Amino acid sequence: MDEPTMRFLDDLRAAEAASAEVLHAWVGVCVADGLRGGLRAIAAREATHAELLGERLRELGAPCTAAVPEPVRVTALEHFGSPGVRDEDKLARLLARYPDDAVATRPITVLLEHLDHDAETRELLRLVAEGEAATFAWLRAYRG
Repeated sequence: MDEPTMRFLDDLRAAEAASAEVLHAWVGVCVADGLRGGLRAIAAREATHAELLGERLRELGAPCTAAVPEPVRVTALEHFGSPGVRDEDKLARLLARYPDDAVATRPITVLLEHLDHDAETRELLRLVAEGEAATFAWLRAYRG
């Protein structure tokens, strides 16, 4: 597998792990029972995606070295983990960044077109993309 693809997988692994951490912080201060339950499920899925991507990278002989920049991670944790920011405002911020499923999954689906030679990675990524789409569909439905 080429270097840009390995880097993409590692960057995605790091993003999924950071997302799980931020969602867990939100769960800790979320006041809406239904939203809190959904966030728990989404955080668990994000953490699992990170673990699976890490396993696949190691199988391919690649190190897992990518990390979300610390200022980005800290800012997200402060915002989403803050009891002073309303859950509705957190939802609005998240959904504004990813207004539809295609925005959330496009980087992954673009890569899928180039993975004909690696069915295992391709199908892993296909299901990660479906999980991301399901996450944002649920968040939009919950907000609506």
